Amino acid sequence: MSRVFIATGKVAKTPYRLEKIERNIYSIEELCYSLVQSAQFLDTSVMDPALVDWISNECGLPDLAAVLRPMLGRQRALTEFVSAILGYAGYVSQDKQIRTKQIVASGQGMEPFERILKRAEYLRGNGQVYQALEQYEALLEALPAPERSMRRQVYCRMGGIYTGLFRFRSAAECFGKAYDLLQDPEVYLQYLAAVRFSLSDAEYVSFVSEHPESYNASMELERRVRAAHEEYEKSAMKLRIARMKRYREMGQETSYETSLHEILQELKDDYRKTKAPSL
Repeated sequence: MSRVFIATGKVAKTPYRLEKIERNIYSIEELCYSLVQSAQFLDTSVMDPALVDWISNECGLPDLAAVLRPMLGRQRALTEFVSAILGYAGYVSQDKQIRTKQIVASGQGMEPFERILKRAEYLRGNGQVYQALEQYEALLEALPAPERSMRRQVYCRMGGIYTGLFRFRSAAECFGKAYDLLQDPEVYLQYLAAVRFSLSDAEYVSFVSEHPESYNASMELERRVRAAHEEYEKSAMKLRIARMKRYREMGQETSYETSLHEILQELKDDYRKTKAPSL
């Protein structure tokens, strides 16, 4: 026989948006589940007057709302606030309630994950990109399942590293996952650019034709590519490279090698700057 849950209150006609996990909640049971799943990164923003009103009006639980309302605005009441909701609904086991209370009361929140992120960013900024990728992968595995904000940040960072390594398929995969979490048009452009560089011209045209939703973005991407190409055509770097080629053609090996070394060093410095941490 399957387990039967007895609902507390009623299903809401209008959902409450739990911004911490970017999820619409329709019942007190869904709220309890979400609080347990996201216990590691809950903060006082959860103590929202709109949530208390929603519990009272949409879920039909004015008694619970009356218990919660005096806690609003109290900086140290987060554990009590969460425990009151879990205890009233009786949806999760006593063990889970106790464990959730301990996690929230620890006050650590996202700190352990932020430390891993900072370590990864430090490695990335110092050019240790493979070590940084290992830290990012470990962070993705450790993050609580409902967490989205840091997860999409990590995917974007990884996509940037793979782009710098010219591993465009891996970059596209990371940017694609970040876009699924964020739906940011700029992230989609990064995804599309990685796809473009991972395919031949014919394959890319086929890709766009098979994904009509990407048409407008592809037009914007091509505009930016043309602009970048035009900027390069007028740049001092192109003139320097042309001069370097002439040195080689004329057999001036010393001038050629000196010019080549200078350009490569500048490119390395620019690359390091683009990979510097931005927290």
